[in-house]
Amino acid sequence: MLLMRAREAVMQRFRPHLREHDITEQQWRILRVLAEEKDVDMLAHATRCSIQPPSLSRTIRLLVSRGLVRRCNHGIDQRRIMVDLTPKGRSLFRTMSEESAKIYANLQADVGEERLSEIYRVLDELIVIASPRGVEEETESSEL
Repeated sequence: MLLMRAREAVMQRFRPHLREHDITEQQWRILRVLAEEKDVDMLAHATRCSIQPPSLSRTIRLLVSRGLVRRCNHGIDQRRIMVDLTPKGRSLFRTMSEESAKIYANLQADVGEERLSEIYRVLDELIVIASPRGVEEETESSEL
């Protein structure tokens, strides 16, 4: 419960920003991952975003309809679906990232840089320790 309450407290800072751009938390996670990587496979994307594949598919369809994301088949393996940001999606991501950076800076000012770094470090360790072995290996291989 403490972890969920901490997440909720932090997200309270970001929700007005997301609402201002008519973006949900899930949509923002998707846009962030797509901004970091070009042409992401849907299954790898679900893992990176921590979103179940059926939810990811529904959300991607919505982002496609808004002109923020495009879907296409993989050139070699037609069963694989690839997703990428459109120019409109990249523009929205840049705008939102600048604003998000200010929110993160305020959080850092409130918590303290050293203390926030320690929180991040401990959370990274918790993720590794608490993750099932297969998930940990899958995450590591997708980051290579």
